[in-house]
Amino acid sequence: MTQKEFEDRTGWLIKAEDFYIINNLYMATEMDKDVFCKEFRSMQASGKLEIRQSLKEIGNRIGTMETENQTMRKAMRQRNADLADFLIGKAHAYDDTDFRSQAVKLVGEADVVKRTIELGLPLWDEDRKFVLSMIETQG
Repeated sequence: MTQKEFEDRTGWLIKAEDFYIINNLYMATEMDKDVFCKEFRSMQASGKLEIRQSLKEIGNRIGTMETENQTMRKAMRQRNADLADFLIGKAHAYDDTDFRSQAVKLVGEADVVKRTIELGLPLWDEDRKFVLSMIETQG
């Protein structure tokens, strides 16, 4: 939701910093824009705006949690990528496609084929079939 959408729906004119907090709250819900804004209008009508500081603190906390979540997602993706490389290597070392299958579960078929090529390893039949299907889809 944009600041203008919020202002149009609630009738409030707010500062960008306040909208940032409100938008963090909105993004943390699964509410429809209109329903969310209706709740804010009802707070304004009932005079319950003294919760502004609480909303600000909640919004800030949500922002902090989102930043932490992004950091954890990035670390998890890197860990999965490293583990996929390990599994691809083991698949080739032991000539066992079960390791490859586990790598596919972690990062997906396309990424496994890409990593296999980047690691300079020979392609499995499954890899070749995937590459051929991609070429067929493109052409």
